[in-house]
Amino acid sequence: MYDYIFKPRKNYRHCYNALKDRGLSESLITFLRSKDNKIFANEKPISTNMPIKRLDEIRINLQDDYSTNLPKSNIELQILYEDDNIIVINKPAGLSCIPCQAHYEDNLASAVCQYMKTKMQNFVYRVTGRLDKETSGIVVIAKNKLVAENIEIEKIYIAICKGNFPFKHLEINLPISTIIYNGINQRKRVVLSKEQKQELISSNTKFDEKSALTTVRRMRYSNDKTLIKLSLKTGRTHQIRVHMSTIGYPLIGDRLYSNQEKGRTLLHCYRAKISIPIYCFHKTIIAPAPNDFTL
Repeated sequence: MYDYIFKPRKNYRHCYNALKDRGLSESLITFLRSKDNKIFANEKPISTNMPIKRLDEIRINLQDDYSTNLPKSNIELQILYEDDNIIVINKPAGLSCIPCQAHYEDNLASAVCQYMKTKMQNFVYRVTGRLDKETSGIVVIAKNKLVAENIEIEKIYIAICKGNFPFKHLEINLPISTIIYNGINQRKRVVLSKEQKQELISSNTKFDEKSALTTVRRMRYSNDKTLIKLSLKTGRTHQIRVHMSTIGYPLIGDRLYSNQEKGRTLLHCYRAKISIPIYCFHKTIIAPAPNDFTL
């Protein structure tokens, strides 16, 4: 859990170059360099400027020197998978991934930190790709900085939208903007027309526009609702909700983007393909749809 071990395939004049070739980031190497007894060659501590030979056993101590300090939480976690490097949670709808003013104790971060207290000497909460509070499904937490910087996750979502979604397959390629009033980012994201952009520019209102691509597949229709499957090529805030609302098929229960009053937004991350190339790790995780996913 604390150590990463590898054997270089060639000689290096400086250990630093071996670490860079292995995929360690500059920030992680800087952290290792600033501490004693973090890098070892054949069980002897070394610095990053020392030479290493081919097939030397290089051991990196990844233990953090502090823990994420959050209030105690009694939330029970539904753990889908766990090993020395990651923990995969099936997050229920209504649970925030991180603490906020309204949810300082009842949040996923506090629950995970409470769970990890008995497992690791120091644990830093590193969530890789948060879900909105109302969105249920797979959340992946990295147990060390090396994993957090090298993990790759491909997520598939399911959702229920209003109306009879008419396309078997659709790519929505619409940039999403954050509007900034008086230096504060507005919660609601938007797809702006040329005219709307010009109006904002004329009124000296700032906006931050980023490209966004969502792939949608129709699965089943009933009772004026459609079950759809979605994947993201980008990871913008509220991307699925914004795109589906913009094309006229908002998600059931989405109060922010379609003024609906009942229920929660019916969006669930049900599959995640997780890869950690530096560990040669590949795994697909499934989170069954919750009971409220009915047409």
